[in-house]
Amino acid sequence: MRRLVCAVAVSFGMLMGCGGDVAVDNTRDTLESVEQGLACIYPNNTCPSGTVCVDTLCRKACPTSGICSSGAACRVGGDGTPYCI
Repeated sequence: MRRLVCAVAVSFGMLMGCGGDVAVDNTRDTLESVEQGLACIYPNNTCPSGTVCVDTLCRKACPTSGICSSGAACRVGGDGTPYCI
């Protein structure tokens, strides 16, 4: 009986030692802050409106001015397709 009481006490003590105050990181990645390259649709490499297929990923289309909305110049993919990041 004494062993059982000791085992329960030790188990309870171990459980009480777990947890506690933990600093929670409330920063969450949102779609606006993280660019994700979606795969082009197989077999004809199509992408959603406003994007182009560059090296098998859908990227923002480059405007005719050659300057993206971020102010950066358009990049050119391996297949020669201009796109914005």
